[in-house]
Amino acid sequence: MADSVLAEVNVRFEGASKSINKKRDLKSRKLEEDEYVRQYLQFYYQFQKSEGFAVDWDRFDYSFFTKSLDNPPRGFCNRRSAAEIVREVTLLAIERQNEAKGTKLVLAEHIQANYQFVSGILCWLSFWAVDMNSSSTPESKIYQAKIWQRGKEHKLLLFRLKPTDEGEIASVEVVPPPPMLCEDSDEEAVVFSRAGPEDDPRLPFVFHRTGADPRLPLLLRSVREKKKMWMYLVYINVS
Repeated sequence: MADSVLAEVNVRFEGASKSINKKRDLKSRKLEEDEYVRQYLQFYYQFQKSEGFAVDWDRFDYSFFTKSLDNPPRGFCNRRSAAEIVREVTLLAIERQNEAKGTKLVLAEHIQANYQFVSGILCWLSFWAVDMNSSSTPESKIYQAKIWQRGKEHKLLLFRLKPTDEGEIASVEVVPPPPMLCEDSDEEAVVFSRAGPEDDPRLPFVFHRTGADPRLPLLLRSVREKKKMWMYLVYINVS
């Protein structure tokens, strides 16, 4: 019996190792590529509309500032697995909510976890939980929590039932994202506006390039522009 259990554990471990080896490597920021900007717009809309809790990560080939904690990049953490971190912050959020509201929520199942590094780790968590104090036959419901943690410090920023009212969901207005800046400068490379009737209906926003080369630092662009102007003046004088 012990041998069969051990064999099953080994099979599961090997399967998990293979899935880790098959981890999809996302491309880095490529502001000069239109496909990157298009995918960024889709990601931005999903993230803002769901208030950070629901992103279809399989649709994206690029890495953004916010990432999936369920499938983090390689080398994310050498001390603990991402699953351990997700469970830790989820249980911490539930514990703080129970203390504040007198509930007796018990974690049932994880759904999704997204994160940013902001002087620590900021997480958006979605999960099934059961409030054992709610009734004689408590039901599992979907909750959402936003929590920040740095070492022993933490702050529960939001804890709620997942919104289900269509009016409430529709009321979340998503404005166009701020302009994307060139590398190593504050010069705008890409600006955004709301899509019109003639634009791609799959995207709520459209983007326009300003003409600035996003790959060059501002100093190099200034030198390049001065060189062009100098060559133009030489041409004028020779002519």
